[in-house]
Amino acid sequence: MRTALATIPADDYTTWVDMAFAVKHGLGEAGFELWDAWSQTAPNYDARSARATWRSASESGAITLASLFWLAREHGFDLAGSRAFGDRAARSASAHAPIVGADASLERKRRARRAAVARQALSIWNWARPVAPDHPYLARKQIAPLPTLRELEAEELHVLLGYVPKSNDTALLGRVLIVPVRIGHQISTLELIDCEGRKSSLAGGAKAGGWWSVTPEQHRRDACLPVLIAEGVATAVSAWQATGWCTLAALSSGNLSKVATVWRAQHPKDALVILADLGAGFTHAEHAARNVHARLVVPRFASGAHIANQLPTDFNDMAVLEGKEAVGELLRRAVLETPAPTSTDAKASRTQTEGMSFYLTGDADMGSRKTDKGTGADDVRRHAEADRSDGDCASTQPSGTPEEGKQAFTHEPAASSVTETTDDGQHSNHGPRHAMGEPIYGLDAVPTEVKVAAERRFGAVLRMSTPRENGGPYRGEVLNTEHFLVQEVAPRSVVFHAKGKMTFVSDRLRWMDEHHRLNGADVQIVYEGERAKLYPWDRARDQLERAVASLKKSAREMGLDGMDAKLDALHAASWARVKAARAAALAQARSRVDGRGDIDDPQR
Repeated sequence: MRTALATIPADDYTTWVDMAFAVKHGLGEAGFELWDAWSQTAPNYDARSARATWRSASESGAITLASLFWLAREHGFDLAGSRAFGDRAARSASAHAPIVGADASLERKRRARRAAVARQALSIWNWARPVAPDHPYLARKQIAPLPTLRELEAEELHVLLGYVPKSNDTALLGRVLIVPVRIGHQISTLELIDCEGRKSSLAGGAKAGGWWSVTPEQHRRDACLPVLIAEGVATAVSAWQATGWCTLAALSSGNLSKVATVWRAQHPKDALVILADLGAGFTHAEHAARNVHARLVVPRFASGAHIANQLPTDFNDMAVLEGKEAVGELLRRAVLETPAPTSTDAKASRTQTEGMSFYLTGDADMGSRKTDKGTGADDVRRHAEADRSDGDCASTQPSGTPEEGKQAFTHEPAASSVTETTDDGQHSNHGPRHAMGEPIYGLDAVPTEVKVAAERRFGAVLRMSTPRENGGPYRGEVLNTEHFLVQEVAPRSVVFHAKGKMTFVSDRLRWMDEHHRLNGADVQIVYEGERAKLYPWDRARDQLERAVASLKKSAREMGLDGMDAKLDALHAASWARVKAARAAALAQARSRVDGRGDIDDPQR
């Protein structure tokens, strides 16, 4: 257990807590010394927090010893031979003091083992054949065969390795995809993927901080384009096919942050984009983006979408379901319309992470979208160059300053992507805008009678404000007057929106304004510069989505595996009931006004 635990990084909070539950499940209170020693390998270790976390851990939770060994295998641990690619505790100690005695001998053996595995990996790579287009895994994932991928039969691998490569104790079968993992410019180990998608790697090989590049030479040719970092091979290839940008695969969620950190150190001027998977790996992607100040982008799927009878989770699933054009459009918009994170202070990093998770371009139903001709490679190249402080692609100086970063992220916490409800009940998200500016006008520009009307409607004691440049989205109920919309954005807090330059995004909203039907309506208002745009807003749907997202986060923090799919199913069922109730209410209303109606009411 000690060796398996040593292969797992202790610096991720969620993993750290999960391992407390796992060790306590296996060893009870006697496991504290083992877990605490492992915890001390993290740079952010705190003894008091460790003791408190251990006391809160339960011996009978959802996280067990099986979870520990599964995660250890993901980081290169070989259960059968009790071989691991390295002991993190030993490596941490070696950074601060010379290795002596038995520790020095053990470290030399580990280094020799990793070097031997690297030589074996290179030999197998040279022996392997170019991957054929009909490889079952490539066909199922709809990705192209590449020169950076090769294949061997599982029986050949068995002979070359001297043991049967396994995934969760199941032997790899059939044609096995060979994926070279590089640390620096050298192959350190191989990722092995069989026809069914089962994955393994060479026992004892170094994988932490290593990656697979879709097109290794591309970064030198297109140094000014963004660099995408994905979790898996299929996701990386799909993103590359959709954009043509330099794309890396970290090959595990726990390795995302290490790869991003290494790449940032080597190429400090690059515009990095972390491609997150929905589900268990999202937290790792979020941490990676925050640690290196990268953009964080998640895939978008139509409501009720499934692939192979499961909920889709990554950009490969999105490419299969919606087409690579939809993936390309989403990624290009994320780069073009999102300011590059540069701030180094904790507050800005937190805002960035929260923002990048949701500031995404594209509709909820991406299948009907076409590629925007205005967001091609030339536009992205210019935008990526603009992210650099001096525009010099060959420069190695860090881009931006802390002051610039703070200014770029001083928008309101609620300023997520704008959601418009379309006729079919779906959402379309309009990407993030520029940083919020100064108030467009002062309260003195609002007539006294409008302020009095607001107090009568929303309460005698109100906090009053006016919108800001590029502000919003402001969401809530509105009071409609001749020249202003008064919106309650929080209890007893209102914003006065001038209607002079306001754009109504649908004929329905314009009709409601002209016929005095906006009073009491829930809407959202977004500013592009000083121009306001009025969108519908479904309060019930928004609250339901927020509640489900909060429950998912709590489930992940508590280590409740498999809850995301259940919560998504409950979310879909709840929303279906809401829509059915609304349809019934609408049918009753229409039956009451049948034969009369509003002849000038546009189609709903």
